[in-house]
Amino acid sequence: MRFAFISDIHGNFLSLELVLEDIQKENVDQIVCLGDVASLGPQPREVIARLKELKIPVIMGNHDNYLLNLHLTEAHLPWLRAAEEWCQSLLDESDLDFLRSFQPQMSLVLDQNTNVLCYHGSPRLDEEFLYPTVSAHTLDEIFKAYDARLFVGGHTHVQMVRQHRNTTILNPGSVGMPFEFPVPGQEQHALRRAEYAVVEMANDQLTIDLHQLPIDFNRLAQAARDSGIPDVDFWISTWHL
Repeated sequence: MRFAFISDIHGNFLSLELVLEDIQKENVDQIVCLGDVASLGPQPREVIARLKELKIPVIMGNHDNYLLNLHLTEAHLPWLRAAEEWCQSLLDESDLDFLRSFQPQMSLVLDQNTNVLCYHGSPRLDEEFLYPTVSAHTLDEIFKAYDARLFVGGHTHVQMVRQHRNTTILNPGSVGMPFEFPVPGQEQHALRRAEYAVVEMANDQLTIDLHQLPIDFNRLAQAARDSGIPDVDFWISTWHL
């Protein structure tokens, strides 16, 4: 089996289309989305419509949950809460029903001896950040209750492949807004690219390919300006040259 993992699209339809076009060249059996599909970007409805067309499994991300439960954003930064409210105002009931269909985690099978556990932040919490610097002790605590050869999650917007004990932990990065690592507190800077990963198991050999695609940022910035998203100048300023 050959899987493509995408995550953290965040309403960036242009980057999603770029990634899907690239995935077509990879001859994958299945695409899996790890959540955070619509909010914080300029084209949430277009992203949701495209994912509906694909009929792929989607994991519930923390921002997907925010759109269904806006009260969870009350303590967040004003720009973030405004972006969530704006996004929700664009969605109809069928869009929200689509978000409600997302599952907190999912098990997949690469071959008869290799299983995969998919989640958003971590298996225990969708807002947990699994950066490359997380200690082995913490990883033991997170994964001790789970049996998988490969663990795959998103949330950090930082690509990562990390061996831990006899397992591998993968983060495919972000389709819609990859972050520069290390993340400097609240001032997160986005990289002008789109990211995803392809995983294959063949002849007992696990292969993981991380993909980084350059984006047309001028086109993306114009889509943001045309969208009506709150604080658009701030949103554009977070992307590094």
